[in-house]
Amino acid sequence: MGKFVCGAAAERLGIIRTVILTEAGTGLGILAVLVIPLRPILVLLPALGVALNGTSSVLYGTVADLVVPERRSRAYGLFYTLGLGSGALAPTLYGFVSDWGGVALTLAVVGFVVMITIPLARLLQLPLVSDPTRGS
Repeated sequence: MGKFVCGAAAERLGIIRTVILTEAGTGLGILAVLVIPLRPILVLLPALGVALNGTSSVLYGTVADLVVPERRSRAYGLFYTLGLGSGALAPTLYGFVSDWGGVALTLAVVGFVVMITIPLARLLQLPLVSDPTRGS
């Protein structure tokens, strides 16, 4: 469901805006789990799942949209290598945080780390070179 919803959003809003919205939804949703009572959280969790699942699909699309065709194979290689590496390393690091400070602290750290991607995504909106059509 997340791939479908976020794919449709990316078509309508643009990839970078969708990434920003889904990352904000994911980060805020994770942080909300820490402070909102159980019943409202149970209503929130499907939306969190859609944002979390859809973000990755939208991120894959950024490579094709932001990288010139001659560099795409290298960009996808770098994207997948970093993604797999962080996916392998993160559970260990979060496990250490959880052992040290507990599950609530770990969820807070995860929520804030997700939010760090928002300013990084905003950087992708900036032109890489002067573009006379953009007024810069």
